[in-house]
Amino acid sequence: MNQSKQIIFKVLFIMVLLLSALSVACPGAEIPTHKFMVSAGANLFRSSSAYYRQIYGQSAFMPEIKISCLVYHNFSVWGGFGLISKQGLIEEVDETAKINQTFLSFGVGVAHKLSAQLRLHGELGLAYISFKEEAFGGTLKGSGLGWKIGVNLDYFIGKKMFLTLATAYSQTSDEAQTGKIELGGAQIGAGVGIVF
Repeated sequence: MNQSKQIIFKVLFIMVLLLSALSVACPGAEIPTHKFMVSAGANLFRSSSAYYRQIYGQSAFMPEIKISCLVYHNFSVWGGFGLISKQGLIEEVDETAKINQTFLSFGVGVAHKLSAQLRLHGELGLAYISFKEEAFGGTLKGSGLGWKIGVNLDYFIGKKMFLTLATAYSQTSDEAQTGKIELGGAQIGAGVGIVF
């Protein structure tokens, strides 16, 4: 297992421990039976492209909004929207670069109630990632359609509000004159949401 995967697993483990401690210290509310769920979260995104990481660093901040709707028992449909804007440096030529990425995703999910306050939510769907990169006085644009898989752990702190820990992985790419561009990667984060 390489170092980056070890770091991701360590962060996930720490986040689960923190959520477990929170559930013991601050008893929450029982999970309500509402149809819609909206959450906003802050994620760290780690690109699957080594070239991307070399220019823009090992991780990037990615805010994300997600909407989910129960359609049958514990099954739901969901959609997500995330953004990344980051500056980097091409060290070989000492040239600055800037990238803007948009993440659109949608799919199906299934929820499993772990306790009166805790819920585990698995998701599988499609991911559409577009980018605009500025470097060497020019602009490179592209996009790709691929897949995304994710797991969320929700802790209800009130009848309509919950905290969530999330991890996901997306895989997609685009073809350019320089070759294949990997656009997907891993993300891990936390957020807050409401149900109605």
